[in-house]
Amino acid sequence: MEFYEEFIEKYDKLVSWENRVTRESNFYKTVFSNNDVKTILDCACGTGHHVIMLKQMGYDVKGSDISPAMIQKAKSNSDKLGLKIPLKISDFKNISKIYSEQFDAVICVGNSLPHLFTNKEIFEALSEIYKVLRQNGIFILEQRNYDKLTKFQTRFFPVTFREDEIFFYVLDYFPKKIVFNVIDLEINSKKFHVFTTEYNPIKKENLVELLEKSGFKNFKYHQDHEFSEFNIEKSDNLIIICKK
Repeated sequence: MEFYEEFIEKYDKLVSWENRVTRESNFYKTVFSNNDVKTILDCACGTGHHVIMLKQMGYDVKGSDISPAMIQKAKSNSDKLGLKIPLKISDFKNISKIYSEQFDAVICVGNSLPHLFTNKEIFEALSEIYKVLRQNGIFILEQRNYDKLTKFQTRFFPVTFREDEIFFYVLDYFPKKIVFNVIDLEINSKKFHVFTTEYNPIKKENLVELLEKSGFKNFKYHQDHEFSEFNIEKSDNLIIICKK
């Protein structure tokens, strides 16, 4: 969590959120329409851009995140747009104690679940998500394709250019973790900062096993928001859609 506390003011610069909303909104609209979704929980809402997108699309959406700084930033981002979105601080493993209601859908995107480092923790989190879903509710989980990452161990990823900053991505591989280093170069001052966080490289087979153990069923796998079929050797990301 320290990574996000330190990186909070830079975080929104990493992604072109306007482009991301354009790419993703039809995906969510299609999935939610097909499953009669009206109420949604984003259980790793970060700085709030997905809850904002879904609210603007007309859904009844709430957000939670373990980081108080992220929740504060999400509130600030939504307030700027005049949107009132209920936001709460919550660990994955505590969701059913924070929310007494059940949702039509829960989403966990942005490579958030791999911050948990044991199967026990992941199972506890997935079980909590299962509890706050209505019967036949859907869960959308998005993360990196760690099968591909750990096999090829690519270290350098495309940089992100902004008007006054450049972000470099460098990965370090260890037997039980991957360290993501974000190098932030400020063009005008010529200063740079390194922000570091660790991920559990949980592979698809293990993840699906834990989802099934938690009670989920009817799995669909995609590599992007165009509904392209997931390829364990080639896809950069893994999107799982499943049901309670």
